[in-house]
Formats: sequence, structure tokens, C-alpha cells
Amino acid sequence: MSTGDFTLPGAWLCVAPEEESGHRVEVDYTDLAPALDALAVSAGAEPFAVPAAAHIKVLNTLVEEQAFRTDVLPAGGREVRGMTVRPGAAPTWRELVAHAGHALRAMPPAPGPDGGASRADRVLLAAAPDTPPVPGRHGLCVGVGGDTLTLRAAGVVGAAGLDRLAAMYRRVLEAMAAAPDGDAVTTVLPDGERDAVLRRWAVGRTVTREPADVLELFRNQAARTPDAPAVRADGRTLSYRELDEASTRLAHHLLARGARPEVPVGVGLRRGPDLLPTLLGVWKCGAPYLPLDADLPEVRLRHMVSTAGCGLIVTRSELLPALGPFDQGDYILLDRDRDAIDAAGLDPVDVPVGPAHLAYVIYTSGSTGAPKGVMVHHGGLANYVLWTALEYAARGIGGSPHFSSIGFDLGVPSLFAPLVVGQRVDLLPDPLDAADLGVHLLAGAPYSFIKMTPGHLNLLSTDLEPEEAYGLAGLVIAAGDAFPVELARRWGELTGPGGTPVATEYGPTEITVGNSGQVVTRLPADGLVPLGLPIPNTAMYVLDDSLEPVPDGVPGEVYVGGAGVARGYLGAPALTAERFVPDPYGEPGARLYRTGDRGRWRQGRLEFMGRTDHQVKIRGYRVEPGEIRAALLRCPGVGDAVVTAYPGPSGAQRLAAFVVPAAGAGPDLSRLRAELAQDLPDYMVPADLRTVREIPLTANGKVDTRALRTRL
Repeated sequence: MSTGDFTLPGAWLCVAPEEESGHRVEVDYTDLAPALDALAVSAGAEPFAVPAAAHIKVLNTLVEEQAFRTDVLPAGGREVRGMTVRPGAAPTWRELVAHAGHALRAMPPAPGPDGGASRADRVLLAAAPDTPPVPGRHGLCVGVGGDTLTLRAAGVVGAAGLDRLAAMYRRVLEAMAAAPDGDAVTTVLPDGERDAVLRRWAVGRTVTREPADVLELFRNQAARTPDAPAVRADGRTLSYRELDEASTRLAHHLLARGARPEVPVGVGLRRGPDLLPTLLGVWKCGAPYLPLDADLPEVRLRHMVSTAGCGLIVTRSELLPALGPFDQGDYILLDRDRDAIDAAGLDPVDVPVGPAHLAYVIYTSGSTGAPKGVMVHHGGLANYVLWTALEYAARGIGGSPHFSSIGFDLGVPSLFAPLVVGQRVDLLPDPLDAADLGVHLLAGAPYSFIKMTPGHLNLLSTDLEPEEAYGLAGLVIAAGDAFPVELARRWGELTGPGGTPVATEYGPTEITVGNSGQVVTRLPADGLVPLGLPIPNTAMYVLDDSLEPVPDGVPGEVYVGGAGVARGYLGAPALTAERFVPDPYGEPGARLYRTGDRGRWRQGRLEFMGRTDHQVKIRGYRVEPGEIRAALLRCPGVGDAVVTAYPGPSGAQRLAAFVVPAAGAGPDLSRLRAELAQDLPDYMVPADLRTVREIPLTANGKVDTRALRTRL
């Protein structure tokens, strides 16, 4: 990572209107002086290296970079110099002081105003207590004199921010004095803040769940309300008794064909009367289901079936052309095999299944060029579904509509939460034109809840009249993609006071659908809706590269943990070990999932700040541009390619691919698009394809995506 000049995080640049510039705070460390002087001697450094090391540690806590520069005015000096530091190279306080001493001796002159240093959010460390910040150049000066640090702000950092900084300097100096060979990597935060970012804000409440999976919860509900409507699809309605019996018959048939725990059964069905009996029937065998969306390319489906080790695939005859042949899979056709299934009987199926057994395997886009299968267990699924039953389904009696692909886990609560509380699942027509979504929702309204992407919510906000939106549902949840504040505000204005409220939900597939969420009540001025609070029995941290918590207001990577953490990636132990890491703050054996999302806490509200990698969201689906690039490079006539995302006219992300022709004639773009469609889902086929002579690079050798986008 390149070395950049340190600048204060935006969250700290917060002067209130009533505050005056020039606020100052003193940090007296006279009581620590003997120990700190001894530390300097043992590290072979000058005394000034000790407060400099403390300065480095505090600044390092506030930035994401592994190396950075800070301005320094040495003792007796008149020229500001630039100190370059790499704190990660010093694991103990003694080594950090030695590192600071070396950095102080190697300082070149700082760049002048023409070199870009004229920035009011820069920080100056001065070996003189009365040094004021240079107006327009430094927003903060840390002066060192005697055994006192004097922090002065030049109208940039507010009083509260300066007090927090002072507390951090004091805590670092205390740690250095108490244990010179102690851990200098652990984040040192002010009193109460470490507890907030690791416990009060980051950890959902602990709830003792009954040891039941979603299937058992459904069975219990079916026994209570056997005649209540459970599923409505294609003009048919199945009662709870009928749904239970249909799934039992299919389970007997599947068991006779070899279904068993831990071996996925493929489910290639449209949204129709057969879907839920099939999913529940697979679970009654103890097996996990593997959703196979018939709209996906045949080669992708074949890869999923092969890598998941599917021996059975449940579908219908009319879908066979779309699903294609599978070498290892044995088809069960619900229409062809109906007599055999109906004859299987209704004897109870009792296959023991525990919380750790797989509930489903769902494939997401992979950065290595192939989709990866996420293994979700029953314990995590039950924890999530019970939460949605209480938070979503309890807001009415109308159940929920399901209108997403079965391969998109966003729709999981709409399929199962109603069934554990005696409500109805409406399976909307498949395929469904997005322009008709509002009509179908109004036909079944009012619902208890409707879960959708922000893109769907945006569509409804323009299609529905205020009186239609007002009573649409007890709750609408926008999830699966970035949720703009402007859209949430527009929905609230459409529905009016007391109308259908909107909630946010956040969570990657690897945390079992969702890890946090809450009803939107107050909104920031702009940007994105915050991610919400962790659901019960889960956790959500913002950490640095050392898995240390970052302070409130400072960006880091979002890690999620708790009951919903998936088992890992099917057949990919190395990738599993890379993304699923030991949880240093949980129970022994607990794990965290690295989401790759950037976020920051803002007084208990977690803000989404984009990705740490190149992953993007297209129409709610996670997309790795690397997988699309790999597909492009397999096409004849393609020498190289770059895939990037950019906001389209509506603000939604679009994909663009730039192709460098191989030697000879370049590829025909229409044919190239058709070849991609054979390999990739339609949402992964770039909306824009362009040929370029070469891939432009920035000065540091990276792909210049900005230059490429000018060619669109």
C-alpha cells in the first residue's frame, strides 16, 4: 500500500456552530515521565521519540492505511518536515519508540503548499508546547513541552473530537509506561468506547432459542392450524395440512431414491404450487436443498450440480430443456412421477437432523472465475427465521409475497417466516415482469411484510398511488443492495404518516440471509441508510487488518459473527479459511466472516461505505467482476479485458466491459454478448461492451477505470 499524508477522518471534522476555533486541551503525563524516560533510553531513542510514538499510534488508529506521513516540527527547527511511518512493523511499545526515533532522524522537508500540503485537515507534531496550527495548512497541532501534550485545533476539530483525541493520547502513554514490551498492535480507545464498538453496539441481544429447525417449527404450526391457508400459487391454495402431506409424500419418494443428510438435492422449479412442498420434503429427508434457477445458463447450472455433488434433482418436464442434461444427477420429475409420489404414503418421516446439519447450499459469484457454494446450516437459519417471524410477520396477518429467484437468499424469509406463525405465502407469477409487480402486490395486500431490493422499492415508489402504498403491508424491507436515503425519504412521503413503514436489512449470504436490520425512523441528510443493529445471537464489528476495533467515526472492514455464520464454502477449504476467521471476541471456537464491506460506527449507527475489494451489487446480486473477466477471456478473439461498475442514469450500478482484441481481428461484440449469456446469469452480462486498443494505466500501474469510463 502506498504511503499517503495523514488527514483527519471526516467524522472528526465536526465543529459545532457555537464553537470557536482555537480550542485546546492539555494532556499531563508527569506521573508517567520516569517510566517513559526509561523507555526512550532502552529503545536507544531521543526523549521526543516517546510522544512521537504515541502520536503515531493515535494516528494509526484513525486511518486505514498501513503506512502514512505526518508533519513534524523538530526541536529548535523552523522548517516543517514529513515523518513517514509504518506502525505495523513495531509489535511492542519499545519497538514502536525505536521506529519513531528512526523515522524522526530520516525526515525530509515536508512538501510546501504547491506540493499539496495546504490542507486544513493535516496534523502537525511540534517539539514545542506553544506551537499553533498553521492556518489553512494544519487543522490540529500536537505540541510537546515538558511532560505535557497540548492539542490545539484550528476551527476544524470540534471540542468533543479534541477531547476524544486527548483521551486516546493519554491512554496510549499509560500503556507504554505500564508495559514497554506490551502489545502495541491492540487498539487503545478512550474509556467506554472499546466497550461500545465491541459490545454495546456490535453484539445483538442473547436469546435462548428452542432447539428446533424451521421444518419442526412448520410441523408444529401445521398441527395447530391444519386448515389455514399456507401457500397460494397459480390460482391454487394449499392448506397447512395439504402442504405437510405433500411434502411427506415427496420425502418418502426422495428417500427411496437415495436422498440423505448432507448431500444436496437440486431443486429446479418455478414459483408454483410444487415449490414449498419440495423444499420441505427435501428437509424431511434430512438433506439440504440446492436452488437451481432455470433462468441461469446451462453451463453454470452444470457446474453447481457437479461441485455440490447432487445425486437428485427435482423439477418438471417443461423445465428440462432449460436445465439441460447432468451426468451425475438423477431427475425426479414431479409431473411424470406424480403417481409414484402420491402412492408413497403419509407415514411420519423421522430423519434426525441437528442444528449443524446443512439446510441449503446457495451459489454466489466468485472472484476466482467460478461461483462458490455457501453452506448454510439449520441452526443459523432457524435463528434468522425466528427473528423475522417476530419482527416482520408479527406486523400483520396477511403473510408475505415471494417474487425473487429461489437462488437469491433475499427471499428466504418470505418463504418460511409466514409458515412458522400460521400465515400465508403468496408465490407471485414466474416469470414476473417488474412493471407488473405493483399490480400483483396490491391484489394480495395487505401483507404482514414484503421484502424486496431497493430497486423494487424505487419502482413501487413511482408506480403506486399514495393510498395504495399507505396500506400495502405492515412493513416493507429494502435489502440486498445499497439503500439511498433519498429513496427512503421518498417512500415515507408517498405513504404518509401512519402508512407502510420501511426497514433496512443487511447481511451477506455467508451470515444466513441477514445479520442486522431495523425500521427506518430517522435519516441522515444524505448518503445511504445505516445498516441497522445486529439481530439476536449475532455480532457485527468494524475492524482493522489486525482484527482490532476502530474508533467511532473511523472506517474499517465489517466482520459478522454469531449464530448465522455459515459453515464455509463447499469444496473450497482454502477460501473458507481466508474468509471465515477465528472470532477474537466471541466464545471459544466462534468464527467471524470477513464481508469485504467498508463501514464505520457513528454513535451506534453503522454506515455502509462501499467495498474493500472489487465486488459490486447488480440488481441485488453480489457480482465479482473477476468472474466476468474470466468468462470474457475464455471467448475467442479476446486478448484481455477489464470489467467495472458505474452508476447508470437511475443511480443503480451497471456493468461495463472493455475488451482488448487478441492478435488478428477483434471479437464481434454482439456474438461476444451471446457467448457470455451462455456462461453467466443475465445480471452478470455487462450492459456496455467496448473494444479498446489497450488497457490504460494510472501512474502507479493500476487500471485507470476513470479513463475507461470516459469511453462509454
